[in-house]
Amino acid sequence: MSRIFKCSTLVKAGEKKPKNRKRNVIVNFRVSAEEKALIDNRIELSGLPKSEFFINSCLHQQITVLGNIKTFDAIKKRIEQIDEHLCGLQSADEVDWEIAESLRTILEILDNIYKE
Repeated sequence: MSRIFKCSTLVKAGEKKPKNRKRNVIVNFRVSAEEKALIDNRIELSGLPKSEFFINSCLHQQITVLGNIKTFDAIKKRIEQIDEHLCGLQSADEVDWEIAESLRTILEILDNIYKE
């Protein structure tokens, strides 16, 4: 038996394994040691993987926004981009989901600011 069988899909030395991952973007942020301990505790109690915990926390939790000039400038710029996108559409089926989500978020922020 002079020859060893090798799978044709085996990655050769020096080659990188292809990544067929759907989530290929990395998001980093800095926290203090105390904040990290609190976050790790919440993750452990949730039973979710870290990535799922952060995604759910960022996308599905209520955030309190304090209206200031920076907030209103960002909203104004994004509304101008949304307007430009919507003016170029032929039908409602062409609306980009990111645009729709941005508009929903802006409306929620403004609704909460003006309720007070």
